[in-house]
Amino acid sequence: MLIPVLTAVLALWMFGCGYAGYTKRFGLFVIIAGLGMGLNTVWMMVGLEAHPLSPPALMAHGAATLYALCALATGWLAGRMVRSFRESRVIRNE
Repeated sequence: MLIPVLTAVLALWMFGCGYAGYTKRFGLFVIIAGLGMGLNTVWMMVGLEAHPLSPPALMAHGAATLYALCALATGWLAGRMVRSFRESRVIRNE
């Protein structure tokens, strides 16, 4: 039961990062990413009893950072494509 919950939380966190990129709200991304990294640290310390500066924990932090940046970039790219598509529509003059 724990793995589906962790996967759902990761997906929700990445959706938040992607939404921040889609709307070009980079301050919101910093807040979401910081909150996620903080929760990740708490999970590793409490749930896994790991020291936050141990090599496996640092690797997990690096992976989470890259997940967040990839979600931000994907959201930004999708938002850019949607805005470009909306700007290029043809308006009929009747």
